[in-house]
Formats: sequence, C-alpha cells, structure tokens
Amino acid sequence: MEPCDVTTRVIHRRGLAFEVETRTSPSPRTAPVFVVRAGGEGESTIRPQAEALLSVADIIGVRIAGVSNPGTLPAHCGLGDLADGLAAVLDELGLPRVNVLGTSHGGEIAYRLAVSHPGRIDRVVLTGANGHRPRMPPGVTPAMAAARAESDRHGVAEEIVSSVVCLDPDRRVRGRATLQWLLKDLFNGADDNHLRQWTRCLQMMCEAPLPTGVSAPLLVVTGEHDSAIRPADSRALAAMSSPAVFATIQEADHWVFLTRTREHLDLTRRFLLDERLDHLPYLAALECFPHPSTHRPSAAAAEV
Repeated sequence: MEPCDVTTRVIHRRGLAFEVETRTSPSPRTAPVFVVRAGGEGESTIRPQAEALLSVADIIGVRIAGVSNPGTLPAHCGLGDLADGLAAVLDELGLPRVNVLGTSHGGEIAYRLAVSHPGRIDRVVLTGANGHRPRMPPGVTPAMAAARAESDRHGVAEEIVSSVVCLDPDRRVRGRATLQWLLKDLFNGADDNHLRQWTRCLQMMCEAPLPTGVSAPLLVVTGEHDSAIRPADSRALAAMSSPAVFATIQEADHWVFLTRTREHLDLTRRFLLDERLDHLPYLAALECFPHPSTHRPSAAAAEV
C-alpha cells in the first residue's frame, strides 16, 4: 500500500477532548471507518489496520483524553457522555454515517455510540467487548484495586495480567509469553496519573447500564480463549442484535487483534464489504443471528 497523508486535529466537545487522526482512501467502497481507539492501540495496531482497510474506506481514528490519551475525564462523565461526544465529532467532521470499530474498552465505547445514535451507523465491529460491565472479584471496587496497586504494584500487575491473558497451558494462544511480559512491564511502569486514569475508566465501565441490542449489522469478534471477556457474554450481545454475527478466532485470547492481526483484519474487511464469512480457516466458530430457523414468514406468505 502506498503511504497516505495523515491529518491530525483535536476537537473539543461537551467538555471532552478528542484527538482525531484521518487517513483518506484512494478509492472508498464503503462508509468511513470510525475507530474508537483503546489505550493500548499504537502503531503496531494502526499500521496493519490502515494497510488492510484503507483500500476500501477512509479511516478516522479517535482517542479520548482520559481514556486512550493522557488527561482527565470530567466528573460524572459516563459512557453515554462519551457516545454523545463522539456523535458531536461526527457532526464536526461532516460525516452523516460511518462504520464504527472498537476493541476491548474502545469496543465498549463504540457499542454505546451504536446504540445511542443508531441513525449514524452503517455497520459495527466489536472485538473483545460485550456491552456489559467488567467482571471484578467479589467485594472489590476499582478504587480498592487502585489503592492496593499503590502499595503492591507488582502483585496487582500479576493479578491483572492473569485476568486478561489466558494462562492455561492446555490452551494454545499465540504470542502469550510476549503479551505477559509486555503487560507486566506496562503496568509496573505506570505512574500515578496512569493509575488514576485506569481507575476512572474501570469505574465508568462498572457503572454502564445493561446492554441492549444493536440495530445496525453487527460483528462481534473474540479469541476462542478470551479470559477477560467471556466468549459466551460476547455471543449474548450478538444474539440480542439483528442482523448480527458472532465469530471466534482460533488460538487467541482477549488480545486477538494483536496476536492474530492479519486474520482479525481480514474478517473485519469481509464484514464491512458484506462478503461471505463462512469457511474461513482461522475461525473456531461462526454463528449468525437471527438463526435461519427463527425467520417467521409474513402473514401473506403464510396464507399461500
């Protein structure tokens, strides 16, 4: 792929700061791809995404101060406020409709945009997300976890990594050892500002309302061994949406977008172009909703 021009600007809306990075497709075939960036998405994620998707659509990546960029979220800001802020960014950019993508906590924000502003969305791709609240140990709040991290950073880092990386030796996960090392190093090296930002985001996710279905065509992707967001919960989100597809990628966990990048982006591209997804060799499972057997004939057809 030829290098493309990248334009970056910061948009302030509703007390929030959005860093917007735009890559223009030479021959777009579908609506722009609006990517809600997660905190861990760097060049290792962005470059292959551009190589895979820029041939079919403009790519607009958005980072939110206090979530995926340094900064502090306003007091009382929730996921709904972030979704409304993103819709205001679409207004500023003059984009009536987009395809929205998000991974991990970026996926949870992308999901809220899709359910809060359905008229702006063509298609949705959520990876490692379930539209629900994150699982916390019984009796543990995000603030309690953060307070403990101040005195036992190494111990908390070990617990966090074990909760988001599949460590079961009987389950094959590509890149597991590298991920363990990177995540431990990242958390152990985090300063107090990063810790406060992480706590604030986790608290916001814990306060999320219960999920509802997405009305736009939806693809929910997960690694078959995701231990952070259970595949069954991701499937449940797809099952309450219509039309929707739930897909699991082999030999991957929550970090499927990093460890099986090529396969994840191939699946995303096919879905955005409304191509067939069956018989892809890297999928462990593929399920469509509603199931073919659940389609009810119309009254007129029933009378024939």
